[in-house]
Amino acid sequence: MLASSPIAEGEIVVIWGGPLVGKEEADRARVEGKVVMQLDDDLYSVEERGEDSTYFMNHSCGPNVWMKDGVIVVTRRDIGPGEELTVDYALFEASDSFRSTWECVCGSTRCRGRVTGQDWQGRELQQRYAGHFLPLIARRIEAMHECGNRLRLSP
Repeated sequence: MLASSPIAEGEIVVIWGGPLVGKEEADRARVEGKVVMQLDDDLYSVEERGEDSTYFMNHSCGPNVWMKDGVIVVTRRDIGPGEELTVDYALFEASDSFRSTWECVCGSTRCRGRVTGQDWQGRELQQRYAGHFLPLIARRIEAMHECGNRLRLSP
């Protein structure tokens, strides 16, 4: 997805979303080849695959867009015409079992090589993207830190 004109930092570039369903219906939709995004523990957005370029936003370990909330994607910085819009899939990939079948070649100095559904668990990513994760992942991060604090306080 390429910017057709300049985009200022903080501008909305994508609003994702389709009908909301539970896990069983989401699993059926995946088998049918639909686009499924997990928004909460048992809440998924399901969309038909289409020609919309937002379906094909590439991953980068040094992205220029990120999540504003569960469905809104905004720019992290000013973006020039012709520049590719990229997002770090760690911001919204909530499936622990996800592992990309492709190797990341984004060229970022922070490139992780392989994208997984556990990338958000890294402290450096949590700090870099604080406030910009899918709310489901943000709650998991908060719970992880609360658990760690309780363990440190235990005798």
